[in-house]
Amino acid sequence: MTKLFLLKPDFKDEKIDNEGKNYFCPPCALIAGIIKFYPQLETMLEINYVDFKRPRKVIIDLIGEDNQSCPVLVIENHQEDNVDISYFNSYGDKLFINSTDLIAKYLSEKYGIGIPHH
Repeated sequence: MTKLFLLKPDFKDEKIDNEGKNYFCPPCALIAGIIKFYPQLETMLEINYVDFKRPRKVIIDLIGEDNQSCPVLVIENHQEDNVDISYFNSYGDKLFINSTDLIAKYLSEKYGIGIPHH
């Protein structure tokens, strides 16, 4: 199954703030918004919310330490048919993308949802 990883909202980032402010990831929020627009995606994707703090072991176990940025969409290398996946990166037997625009493009092509209008 296609796996989508998003950061949990209301995280702290001590590297840029020592006042304990809550943050959210705008790219993750955009992808979460697409899922709210098209709730059928919730049954078609395995959606995982991960902590902001690194290391993000569940992602590292799939696609390596250098690829733990979010949002990230992960598929099996052999999973796709009739969908262009030439823009995916590879790691072992997994393919992944962590660009918001490319995740939206893939979801549109794979699941027939609306195409982003720029």
